[in-house]
Amino acid sequence: MPTSKATGVRGRSPQGARTEVHAISRARRWLNRIVLASGVVLMGAGLYEGGTALGAQQVERLTVRGDVRHLDSEAIQARLAPRIADGFMAADLSDLRQELESLPWVYEVNTRRRWPAEIEVTLVEQRPLARWGESGYLNHEGEYFAAEPDPLYAHLPKLTGPAGTEVSLMRRYQMLADRLSSADLSITALLLDDLEQVTVEFDNGLSLFLGAQDISQRVARFVRLWDSELPTRAVATVDLRYEHGAAVTFSDEGLAMQATVNGGEG
Repeated sequence: MPTSKATGVRGRSPQGARTEVHAISRARRWLNRIVLASGVVLMGAGLYEGGTALGAQQVERLTVRGDVRHLDSEAIQARLAPRIADGFMAADLSDLRQELESLPWVYEVNTRRRWPAEIEVTLVEQRPLARWGESGYLNHEGEYFAAEPDPLYAHLPKLTGPAGTEVSLMRRYQMLADRLSSADLSITALLLDDLEQVTVEFDNGLSLFLGAQDISQRVARFVRLWDSELPTRAVATVDLRYEHGAAVTFSDEGLAMQATVNGGEG
């Protein structure tokens, strides 16, 4: 009876193959980790070298811009030079702004870095709308700033009052200027004393005493009086610190009169 001969195929067992695959996978993971770690180290070294080089970069140009009349660009550059000596990135832009905003005629400062090595400073100068006593000016927001008198602004109205009343007195000036525009009078000075009494002086030499209360009603009474009864060229003072009337002094004759406005204050 013929006998059959078994034949076998040489090869790895399934378990051995799986072991080899796992070993290759672990090796690949380790290799990836090594490559990633090397990349991180190289990147860190590059960033460090780049940061060091950038930190050592000196400011090559300091540019000062702005339409300014009372500020000298060269003087400002000299003032800021010590504050940018540490380098382009080390310069403290906030510190530069604070340094310049302390100057009398500076209203606003903007600073920026312009790559690769320029710092740009843009200045906005104060815009005075009134003189404040003898020591400075009030800007368009009623804020006080100290400055030496400038003949360029000698025509501005002069406001005087206790410290802390700058904004409120500027608003009062604007209200009075608007209310008195129909009387064709231009305010040259506005005074608020310690008792909060208001005195107005005009370009024609007239002084108007309004007191501390009922300012709006007293101004309305003055306008009616001015339009109807007063010989404008001769009036020196009008005192409205009365409940229903006004005391008027005439400059050319030195006379005084009591004028009562019809209807009183209401």
